[in-house]
Amino acid sequence: MFSVINGWRALAATFYTIASIALYSHLSYHPFPLATRARQHEPLFPIPKQIWQINFNHPHYNDLGPAIHSWDHLNPQHSHIILTEATARDFIQKHYADDPKTLKTYLDLHSMSLKSDYLRYLVLAAVGGVYSDLDTDAVKPIDGWIPPELAERGIRAIVGIESDKMDSPNLVPGFYMPVQFVQWTLACSARHPMMVRMAEAVTRGLHRLASSHGVPVHELEPMEAIEVPVTTGPVRWSRMVFDYLSEVSGTEVTWKNMTGMTKPRVIGDVLVLPIAGFASGVGHSGSPREVTEDTLMWHRFQGTWRGVQERLGGERRGGKGERGEGEGGEGGRGEEDKGVKSEGR
Repeated sequence: MFSVINGWRALAATFYTIASIALYSHLSYHPFPLATRARQHEPLFPIPKQIWQINFNHPHYNDLGPAIHSWDHLNPQHSHIILTEATARDFIQKHYADDPKTLKTYLDLHSMSLKSDYLRYLVLAAVGGVYSDLDTDAVKPIDGWIPPELAERGIRAIVGIESDKMDSPNLVPGFYMPVQFVQWTLACSARHPMMVRMAEAVTRGLHRLASSHGVPVHELEPMEAIEVPVTTGPVRWSRMVFDYLSEVSGTEVTWKNMTGMTKPRVIGDVLVLPIAGFASGVGHSGSPREVTEDTLMWHRFQGTWRGVQERLGGERRGGKGERGEGEGGEGGRGEEDKGVKSEGR
């Protein structure tokens, strides 16, 4: 009897995954409900000078001292907080005390992959700042991330491209969308609508995923390579970025508006970085093989919670300055913020 029940649970989870990927691949643009869009008009302030990282017993923590120190060295005016499981729990209990569903969802989660993703959105939604994975090196000071010529554009969030299929008829191996955005490094002001909505969407998604498995949230054990990216990872995040950019620009923003970018551009209050900004050395998508003048940080790909080979595709190399496997950068379009074409994502 139990084997039959477990079989149905596995089948339901598989259908959920297929449906989720189909949804995120083909969902047409719909503006946010008015109740949610109203948050956009709350007062927004510059990105706070605080750096957030998460250490849930990272197995390489003792080897990451130089990477972690790089954030302090280049950003002496920023506070730097590394959240452990205990201090993260205290943070969520303090900042989400009036949101019992979010509070309980976070506290009930046992999957570290889901929990670390969820936490970064909850932290930035509540207090803002810069989040970056422990296995990342700062390459340029955060105060220099916004180009001087764009400094007066009212930027309140920074996102970077992670993958770009460019002219290929196929997606980059290991990715789910033609263009995806990085979520190993994020930056925004406190209560930024895009990040608030992301946290809310993840809360709902976690409950849907648990329901598809036929278990409560505290028993949820996701399929790492598929369900994590779609529920809390870069697929979910990328959809949120595209939706928000579409809303603030007044027209649908798709991957076709982002592919081949080589210069930062501003849409609404969001600075969108080309792949060199947050994803130099990834070995695909025209990413530069080494640190360049456009590289703001470097990802070592020593992550804990999911197989890098499965999620990102292709071999990744170690620390800052080591070469990836991919091609050199190619031309794209420069900074734009108007006249974005409405085409499928």
